[in-house]
Amino acid sequence: MRLKRNGHPCFLLTVTLLIIMGSGCAMFKKRPLLVPKEPGDTLVEITDPTLLPHFKDDYSRDSLLHSIDNSLDYFKRVKTNPYGFHMTGFSHENLEDSLKFFREGFLRCRDAEEINDFIIKNFRVFQAIGNAYEGQVHFTGYGTPIYDGSLTPTGEFRYPIYKMPSDFRKPYYTRREIEDRNLLKGLEIVYLKSKLDAYLIHVQGSGQIKLSSGEKVYVGYAADSGHKYNSIGRMLVMDGKIPEEELTLSTLISYFQQHPGELDSYLKKNDRFIFFKRVNYATPYGSIGVPVTPMRSIATDKKVFPAGGLAFAVIEPKKAKKTWKFWDKENSGTGKSFFVLDQDTGSAIQTPARADVYFGIGDQAMYEAGNLNTFGQLYYFLKR
Repeated sequence: MRLKRNGHPCFLLTVTLLIIMGSGCAMFKKRPLLVPKEPGDTLVEITDPTLLPHFKDDYSRDSLLHSIDNSLDYFKRVKTNPYGFHMTGFSHENLEDSLKFFREGFLRCRDAEEINDFIIKNFRVFQAIGNAYEGQVHFTGYGTPIYDGSLTPTGEFRYPIYKMPSDFRKPYYTRREIEDRNLLKGLEIVYLKSKLDAYLIHVQGSGQIKLSSGEKVYVGYAADSGHKYNSIGRMLVMDGKIPEEELTLSTLISYFQQHPGELDSYLKKNDRFIFFKRVNYATPYGSIGVPVTPMRSIATDKKVFPAGGLAFAVIEPKKAKKTWKFWDKENSGTGKSFFVLDQDTGSAIQTPARADVYFGIGDQAMYEAGNLNTFGQLYYFLKR
């Protein structure tokens, strides 16, 4: 729900910034192509140990265990895959058993080397085929924004987000039709200060709205209109407004602050429209119905990857720009690697060459998520 980015929290600004970056990343050495065992497979088992990554985790044990427990809750409720992913061995029963076994072993391991050895000895490792069967996966980030707002329209708060209409069906009307014909009048949930703020909640798929009373309204993804998603970030790059290597959430926001007259025309080029619902939880839920965990939950295309499954992300450092904040300055030349759970999806996150990492709630999380736009590899596990 990428929260549901794009609706699903994933939607990714994906964060709003779905740009196709050029191939040929420095950290990708020439490796054999990942040839699927069966037509349509999106994961390939790595049997040569020299091709495996070092399974070093850069984030806290507690957050991983928490996210694992959320996926185990999902497997208790849902016994068969409802999303269309089918690959030999990746039944819900096997995924659940693998997750339980990993959790038990992880707790016994005393350091990073023991974790790495435990995985190599006890798990089959499958790599996402990525782009062109080369294992290259494009990683972006998403989060949950917090904005000031109002339950009623005022001079300051004029831009609503809407609940799903009673006549909803897919495909529904386009964004332009909805706005030009005022089709959702009376369905407003809350009003925001700017149209861009409202749109970014569409992209992220969830948000927290702080009222003047101090109360917070939590909104989550309800549905999307069923039309194709077009990233306004990508459009700005294609129009030569922002250099591709400089595109981040911050630069996108800054551009429209300097050119407010251009916002409407760009927004209306994205036909997809997101509908929301009020929810009673602050932490957003992913598309599989469990809370997402910062730096532990990813959004992927659930038709090509196993919902709820345990995975391992290896992400390269961004090549350019001082705006990159995903790594500390002292470690800017090295990548990140961490275990993740596949708990969300997003309309802009499709194919085995895309993944979206959830960063958390608030300005800092949104800033960091908006700056993640690079490549890496993604691996999934099954118990031997």
